[in-house]
Formats: sequence, structure tokens, C-alpha cells
Amino acid sequence: MKTTCLLSITVATVLCLFASHLLADDHGGDGGDEQDGNCQGGQIDGSENLIASVDLVATTNAPSGAGGFAKLISENEDGVVTSSLGLTITGLDAGVYTLSIVKKSDGSTVDLGQVQIGGYGGDDGDDDGEDDQGDDDGGDKCCSLGVHISDRDIQLPDGLDPLDVGQILVSDSNGNVLLIGDLVNATGTTVIKFRAKLRVGPGTLSVQTTGRAQALSTSRKARRIDRFTMLGYGVQPSTVFTVRVNGQDAGTVKSNRRGNVLVRKLPANLLTVRSVSLIDPSGNTAARAKF
Repeated sequence: MKTTCLLSITVATVLCLFASHLLADDHGGDGGDEQDGNCQGGQIDGSENLIASVDLVATTNAPSGAGGFAKLISENEDGVVTSSLGLTITGLDAGVYTLSIVKKSDGSTVDLGQVQIGGYGGDDGDDDGEDDQGDDDGGDKCCSLGVHISDRDIQLPDGLDPLDVGQILVSDSNGNVLLIGDLVNATGTTVIKFRAKLRVGPGTLSVQTTGRAQALSTSRKARRIDRFTMLGYGVQPSTVFTVRVNGQDAGTVKSNRRGNVLVRKLPANLLTVRSVSLIDPSGNTAARAKF
């Protein structure tokens, strides 16, 4: 009986975490403060949830037919974060590949570890007879290889917030990026859902401002819908405030005579919003929501 070339998915998913790479990005400052200012997540006052099923899109460096998908789930409750990341990769040749992410906050790359696809097929001791003829040249190359890497085998390094993941990369041993998963701009069948319910707090003013902010962003088939509201109580009455998003001016809003103010929408992708502040005419922060 002629042996059949089976898909070899013998995988050593030994993920060597490189937390030291991430710590090097703190520039010697207070890591917590810098993370809170530069990325979503971290120490928030409220809850944030992300569910992302992301296509791994082949680059021009990848073999024909290569692809896959990743699933990232994150929950942040008042700064306590739980997350999981799993990947399915298909169509790559046997070899060792590097998994990494690109951070939204500063564009830096953080290695997650390596995965070996195939390479353990070997021969089964069938060294005699005609069945071996032509099979030796096949080995692992006779078929396109694939692998599923479960969320039990991947852990994000300490200090890296899942909401700061902008891209997921799969690269070959030469550093060539073969697959890219984009968690900011949905492509193909990618589905990204982000929800935040946060408490609004006072800024630099002595007035005791309270309130709430809600954000919902849903991306599906390259189409994104953003919904946002921010309601503040106890700000200066009948005052025009500048709405500042991620430290950049993004419009104005006026409070009513009771000192309440409502922001209905933001001119930004909610997947990239880190903070929303209300700035009074004197340049003071009247209210702020940290995402």
C-alpha cells in the first residue's frame, strides 16, 4: 500500500517570552505612568472589553496560499486585566517562525516567541521497497503546513496591555514579515468589538467633577461604526470647553447653566483613543476620562 503524504502539524510551540524587550521601551521612566498616558488600558476607572477576530493577511514575502487568523480577548476591570491570544496559521513551509506584536502607543515591536511548523516528519523506518521512491523529496515540503496555537501557549509579556496591540506579525527566520493581523483597521473578514464604560473624574481644577463616558466601536468587513458619549457634572456653567483627545484639540462643547456638559462624538477611531479631556478657557483641565 502506498503511503499517503499527511499534513505534518508537529509543532513545538515553545514560546520564549521576552519581557525584557518591553521593559526597555520604558525609557527609564515610571513604566506605569508612561503606559497610562500613551496607550489604552492600564489603570482605568471603569471597564473595557475587546474581542477581536483578525485575519492574518499574507505579504508579498509569504508563500502562495498562506494566511490564518488570530483571536484576542481582553477584559479590564478597574485596572485588573485578563486576556487571551490564540492563532491559526496555514500555508507556510516547514520552519521556525517568530510571533510578535506592534504597539499602538509608540510603534515598537515586541517579540512573543517562536513557533516551529513541521520539520518532525522524518521517515517512519520504511527504508525498503519502492514506496520510498519519490517520497524522500517530499518530506515536509509535500504539502502546505498549518498549525493552531492555543491561548494556553501564548502569554503577553508583563507590562504590555492587550489594548495596546496594534498588529500581530508572523516573520520567518530572516526577519521577513509573512503575515500581518491589523487590530486597528479591519480588513477582510476581521471583526473587532471594543466597549468601554468609564467614570469621568476632575482634572486640575478644584471643582469636584463627576460623570461617565461610554464608547462602542465595531469593525466588520472593513467597515467601522463608532459610538461615544461623555457626560460631565459640576463643571463651570455656561462655558465653552475645548475637547482634547490624546492631547490634541478635537473641537469644542458648551456646558449648560447647571454645569453639565455632554460630548456626543469624537473625530477619531475609538480603537486608538487613550484619553478625552475638557479644557476650560484658562487652559485648565475641568474633566478627564482615561481609556
